[in-house]
Amino acid sequence: MKKSDRILNFVLPIITVAAVVVLWAAAAQAVDSEYILPTVGETFTALLELFKSEEFYRAFSGTLLRSFIAFFISYVLAFFAALCSYKSEKAKRLLSPLIVIIRALPTIAIVLLLIVWTNSRVAPVIVTMLVIFPTLYNNFYAALCGIDKELNEMCKVFGVKNAERLKKVVFPQIAPELISAAGAGLTLNLKLMVAAEVLAQTARSMGYLLNTSKIYFEIPTMLALVLITVITGLIIEFLFGLWAKKAVKK
Repeated sequence: MKKSDRILNFVLPIITVAAVVVLWAAAAQAVDSEYILPTVGETFTALLELFKSEEFYRAFSGTLLRSFIAFFISYVLAFFAALCSYKSEKAKRLLSPLIVIIRALPTIAIVLLLIVWTNSRVAPVIVTMLVIFPTLYNNFYAALCGIDKELNEMCKVFGVKNAERLKKVVFPQIAPELISAAGAGLTLNLKLMVAAEVLAQTARSMGYLLNTSKIYFEIPTMLALVLITVITGLIIEFLFGLWAKKAVKK
């Protein structure tokens, strides 16, 4: 990559963030009401107050834990389903209608039903699993279909052991897609988890803090919680993006 491209990749995101902050500051000044749109300073103050609160860390860790659990289960199931579809046309035909049905499920209605059937901690986990499962399945299936079949067959002809073939031929081809899907999936999972927690009123969660802030009309705190969720998602996706790039180089 050229030096100018590297500089642009670094500078352009900063310009975008700066533009958003400037627009936010201008809009807040025009509205002139903390209860509609707090200023950047008011939101930053609320953010610092959150970092001083033990309740925030319990809520944040609870939401992250549920997000990772939901994602891990969905990731494994989606990969297994995609592998079955890749290996068998019958399995693909069997799974395709199921994927379509899961994708079409109304999220809010499912959360409400799951609260009745389970509880406020389990419901967000299940609903986020259901929402991201079709996306992960499609990504994994596309990655498996992208494997070089000729190279794979050549390994079989020359008697390369299955373990060695998977390690040296198959995995390097699908690893970048698996890692990228993990980063994007975790980010989406986190956002969905917070939304589901708001609906389920899950105790010790980011969703619960958002709900409480809404009830007491603490708009700066609400914005601060949203910013924390967004920044956490961006960090996750950035780290997995770096990992995916390293996997490609290997």
